[in-house]
Amino acid sequence: MAKSTLGVRLNEDTQQRLEALGKARDRTPHYLMKSAIERFLEVEEALETERQLVKSRWHKFELTDDSIDHGDVKSWVAGLTASNTK
Repeated sequence: MAKSTLGVRLNEDTQQRLEALGKARDRTPHYLMKSAIERFLEVEEALETERQLVKSRWHKFELTDDSIDHGDVKSWVAGLTASNTK
């Protein structure tokens, strides 16, 4: 996998905070930034996947008008709750 360098401009306060945290954790600012970006991407990619799924389900609903009765959902949830209390 090819690696590349990406520059990020930080204000002085943010840079000092990053350096202080790095010292406290015995990590480099680079390590902290890379970890933060990776965590951010994991969360945002999961959110985007969920958003696409919801969009797809809504589109299917618009085409078919297929839905589940509220009473059926309540009964199903009650059954889940009852099985967890046993």
